[in-house]
Amino acid sequence: MTDHVINNELEAEAPQASLTALVSVSRFLAIACLFAMLISVNIEVIGRSFFGQATIWVTEVSTYLVIAITFLGAAFVVGRDANVRVDMVVNALPKRFLPDIMRGQAWLAAFVTLLILWKAAGFWFENYASDTRSWSLLNTPLWMPQTSVVIGMAALSLVLAVVGTVRNHAVCLILAALPVVLVICLATELVHLPLSQGQLVLVFACIMLAGAFIGSGLGSFLVALGTGAALFLAFYVTATLGLSAKSIALIVMLFALLLSGLPVVFCLMALGVAAMLIWLPPVTLNFSGERAWDATNTFELTAIPMFVLMGSILVRSNASTEMFAAARYWMGRVRGGLAYASILASGVFAAVSGSSLATAATMGRVAGPEMMDEGYKPQLAFGVLAAGGTLGILIPPSIAMIIYGPLAGVPVTQLFVAGIIPGLMMIAAFALVTFIWATIDKSAAPEGQKYPLWERIRALKGVIPFLVLMGMVLGSLYAGIATPTEAGAVGVLGAIIISLFRGTLNFQELMGACEEAAIATSFLLMIAVGAAVMSFAVDYLQMPQALVRYLGGLNLSDIWLFVAIVILYFILGMFVEPISMVLITLPIILPVINAAGWDPLWFGIILVMLVEIGLITPPIGMILYVLAGVSEKRATLGEIATGALPFVLIYLVMVFFFFAFPAFVTVLVE
Repeated sequence: MTDHVINNELEAEAPQASLTALVSVSRFLAIACLFAMLISVNIEVIGRSFFGQATIWVTEVSTYLVIAITFLGAAFVVGRDANVRVDMVVNALPKRFLPDIMRGQAWLAAFVTLLILWKAAGFWFENYASDTRSWSLLNTPLWMPQTSVVIGMAALSLVLAVVGTVRNHAVCLILAALPVVLVICLATELVHLPLSQGQLVLVFACIMLAGAFIGSGLGSFLVALGTGAALFLAFYVTATLGLSAKSIALIVMLFALLLSGLPVVFCLMALGVAAMLIWLPPVTLNFSGERAWDATNTFELTAIPMFVLMGSILVRSNASTEMFAAARYWMGRVRGGLAYASILASGVFAAVSGSSLATAATMGRVAGPEMMDEGYKPQLAFGVLAAGGTLGILIPPSIAMIIYGPLAGVPVTQLFVAGIIPGLMMIAAFALVTFIWATIDKSAAPEGQKYPLWERIRALKGVIPFLVLMGMVLGSLYAGIATPTEAGAVGVLGAIIISLFRGTLNFQELMGACEEAAIATSFLLMIAVGAAVMSFAVDYLQMPQALVRYLGGLNLSDIWLFVAIVILYFILGMFVEPISMVLITLPIILPVINAAGWDPLWFGIILVMLVEIGLITPPIGMILYVLAGVSEKRATLGEIATGALPFVLIYLVMVFFFFAFPAFVTVLVE
């Protein structure tokens, strides 16, 4: 009996050992690429600006490095369970079902990933065989950077298979079967064997289902089979129907997959693959590999890992605590002074971080306990912090703007400038809501405390690091020293120097910040990959054009079209993570915006504000969960959501204000 138990334990440990090894390699490669990007971009900026020696390689190499971080780091993201998912329905189920659901979904995700790996490998081989090269001074053979896509997707499919496995012999089966099946599929295409693409996909599906059954048991097998069958039937039933039926099926299955708890990236990939296999000509599946490459092959996206890394370093350097203390000394004399200080501090932190979640998490840890200790009601205290957190992607720099700009054809620099006035006005609007709240309900916030002038002046030293960083990031940007994509790397260098000078950053903390940046970059841009795969089907079926024609037939005025867009994003924001929402909707919304004659620069700021509302709107508002996690159980999720409600309303008011007076958005750009 004892030997049997020991053998079971050893079998259970084997998958975990395989997973740990794969994830560790993925982590190392992602962080190494991150450091290489940081060094290379700063070499370019310093050499060009101070020595007049520009390079010919940094732009292209940095682009390839962000691609490598995205794909090579994907296995690390899965190993850390850091992919964004909508888990409210899954978490409501009895906990005994959760392991089977998670493992079954891992097998489904592995199946979709393997299909895209198949086509990515074929795309890689085509470029290798034809010696396709980049249109650059380096004239790089494209198969070289595309190798990171193939290796990353292969590692991702293997990690997903291991995550879905609890039995040792299943790991051996999958590790052996997946490469063999992939080689067979590639050989079939190269020598033109009489096997159809559909037959090969069926082979993939059988391998995955066999792995789910052998590796995880009946429960996981049924989850993988049931989810896959539902997706197949929804697309198969509507295959011969019109575009309206297909659009409805696509939307319904998107929400169904999201609510099932499947990570967003695999939801999008699954929808795109299903559409290509069932709705579109079979040959279109070949484009999924090319789409995976094109989705991240953009230099502007290199700013994302740099801004995330800068924010992570600031969080770990304790600079935010001193900055909040300075705001407290200057704002603390009035009733609700700490709430005003939290809003102001959030705005300052947002001006260097570019991330709403980083802003909310940092200020939640720093200001939340302070306000609770001073007797603030949790609704006001954490409602203010939720609202302040949203400033992270409105006040430049902004990750959301970096993603929107290339997709909409709007310079990121102009988006940064356009976000300044709306960001400052939102700070003022949040302060107004706080003032009204504290005036009506005096028990929500205590009386303020007056501090001597010399203490307030001394406290200003806490703002200096942020002013220096703002000067380095925004100053280098607007002075023409660095591009928006380069400014983030300059900011990271500044954050490291400042933290080392203050003695608040050691090697362990730096590695932790790099891990956070690698994870955030990979899961965000893998969502972009999934959105690109799905949008191929959307574009092929001409859904955006059909929507434009439909709305044109309704003869909606500008205000009613705007109301419809606000309602759309308000509803989506209740369920979908903001960056995912941008990537999912832009292929459809941008043609509508262009047809209406609206300025895409102005709409970019409106879009950022609309997705910010989603950050603090139940049930999925991610900032609400972040604050609940850092509140140390001093505020419930319900109290935080209730406290955020007045700020959601003021957001809606300000969105319509900027619709009525667009000059407030564009005045600094004109």
